[in-house]
Amino acid sequence: MKRCALLVFSMAVLAIVAGCRKDETTSRDADLAGVNVAVGEKGAFSKLFVLNEGNFEKNNSTLDFFRFSDGNYVSDAFGSMNPTVVQGLGDTGNYLALLDNKLWLVMNGSGYVHVLDAKDETLLASIPVPSPRFIAFDGGHAYVTSYAGAIYGGEETKGKVYRIDLKTYNVDGEVEVGCQPEGIAISRGTIYVANSRGYNYMHERTVSVIDASAFKVTGTIGVASNLRFLVSDNNGGFWVSSYGESDWSQDADGNWIQSMSEPMCLYHVTPPTGGSSNLTVFKDVHVNCMTVSNGNIYAIGNAAEMTGGFDNTLYTISLGGATGTSVSLSKTDASRVGNPYGICVNPDNGDIYIADADYTGPGKVWCFTKDLKYKWSAVAGMLPAHMVLF
Repeated sequence: MKRCALLVFSMAVLAIVAGCRKDETTSRDADLAGVNVAVGEKGAFSKLFVLNEGNFEKNNSTLDFFRFSDGNYVSDAFGSMNPTVVQGLGDTGNYLALLDNKLWLVMNGSGYVHVLDAKDETLLASIPVPSPRFIAFDGGHAYVTSYAGAIYGGEETKGKVYRIDLKTYNVDGEVEVGCQPEGIAISRGTIYVANSRGYNYMHERTVSVIDASAFKVTGTIGVASNLRFLVSDNNGGFWVSSYGESDWSQDADGNWIQSMSEPMCLYHVTPPTGGSSNLTVFKDVHVNCMTVSNGNIYAIGNAAEMTGGFDNTLYTISLGGATGTSVSLSKTDASRVGNPYGICVNPDNGDIYIADADYTGPGKVWCFTKDLKYKWSAVAGMLPAHMVLF
C-alpha cells in the first residue's frame, strides 16, 4: 500500500514538473500558425521580427515574424496577440530594436515608442515621444531621436533626444540637437546623433555630440549633407550614412528634373585626436539601408545612382574601417528583390534577410545565404523595413 501511494505521489510530482516545463518553454504565440515558407531549422535564434512601416497616416503598421523551428511566417502578430489594442501598432513604424528580450518599436506617425515582450509580442508599455525616429541604449536608459513636432514648413524646428528610464518606461530627460535628427549611437559614454534637416532642401551636415552622464550637448562634428543611419564602431568612433544631395532644374516644358550633385555615401569618424575628429569617406558605398553583424556593416544601395541607372549592390565593410567588398545583386539570386528597404544578417550562419517594399501593396521578405543563394521568401505587410533576430 505504501509503495502504491509513493508511486502515485511520484507520478503526480512528475506531472506537475512536466506541466511547469511546458509552461516555461511554450510561448503564448505558439498557436499562430502563419504560412509555411521554409523547412524548419535549428539555430541560435527562434524568430526574425519584421516591422512593416505602413503608409503615412494610414495607421497600417504591423509586426510580423518568421519562426525558425517550423519555417512559418506569421503576419500581424501584434494584432493577434493584442486584440484589445483598438488602433493596433499605429502609424509609420520607423525603427525596431531588441534589448533584454523586449522589442522596442519606434512609431513615428503615432508619436509613441511601444515596448513588447519578444517571447509573445504582448504590449508592455506605450511611451509618448513626439515624432520619434531612432533608438539606442546605454546603461539604464533608452535614447530616442525626435523631430520634436517639426512639420514641412517648420523645417527650422530643432530636434531633440529623449531619455527613457528602462525600469519605469518614463521619459526622464531631453536635450535639443539639430533639425530633424535621425540615427543615434552610443560609444564610451558619448552619444552621437545624425542631424538631417530633411524638411528643407538645404540639409544639415552635422553630428551632435552629447555627454551621456551629463546629458548635455558638448559640440558638433561636420560630416556631410542629409545624414541618416548612424552606428558605433565599438572603438569610440562612429559610422554615418548620407542620403546625398540633389539639384533640381526645369526643362523647356517646365518639368522639374532631379540630378544628384552629391552621392549617397558612408563616412567613418574616428575619435578626436589633437582636437579634431578624423573623417574617412567611402564614396563608392551607396546606402539605402544598412545593419551591423559580426563586426561588419552590411549596406545595400544603388551603385549607378549618379548616372541615373539602377544597380542594387550589397556592400560589406568591417567596423574597423578596412576596405570592404561589393556585389551587384543583379548577378545573384537577389536580383529578384525589387526595392531593398531593409537588411538584417544572421550572425549564426551568415544568412541575409532583405525587406522588399512595393509602396502600392504588400511587400516581401527574402532570405538568401551569405553567398546570395535563394532560401525562401514571404509576403509581408505594407513597406517592410526593420528587422531584428530573437
